[in-house]
Amino acid sequence: MKIKYLSIFLNILFAQDSLFWFDMSTVKDPIPLAPKVLDNIFGTTQVKVLDSLKNVRATTINGFRIQVYETSSSEKVNSVLRKYKKKMVDSLYVKFEAPLYKIQYGNFSEKYEAEKVKKKLRQKGFKNIWIVRSRIEQQYLLRPKE
Repeated sequence: MKIKYLSIFLNILFAQDSLFWFDMSTVKDPIPLAPKVLDNIFGTTQVKVLDSLKNVRATTINGFRIQVYETSSSEKVNSVLRKYKKKMVDSLYVKFEAPLYKIQYGNFSEKYEAEKVKKKLRQKGFKNIWIVRSRIEQQYLLRPKE
């Protein structure tokens, strides 16, 4: 009977969750940036640029974007993103909403603004595009306190 209790005790003792023994410093993968933002103005992710500037803040508000592409393949979305980056002036955003990767364009606070740009994009040859509601970035400069 003592052996039975001893074996149960040892099983409980050594069956601890492996997270207690996991060392985070051994992780070799870099921390992913999300959402992935490609911007022709900055050339890097806006998040890093905005964090590095002391006088600029980004806030998000409800707004609109133009969805220009969607696929279930991450490789395909990256190749299309590189192609679209050459053709478009404003920011491109890749959003993943299972099971689809979606490429969205622009930050529009009003729907009529998005409609005007959508019309221009259709004239440039983008056929299968539509306007979607989204959280958009709105940047403003901080004014020094007087």
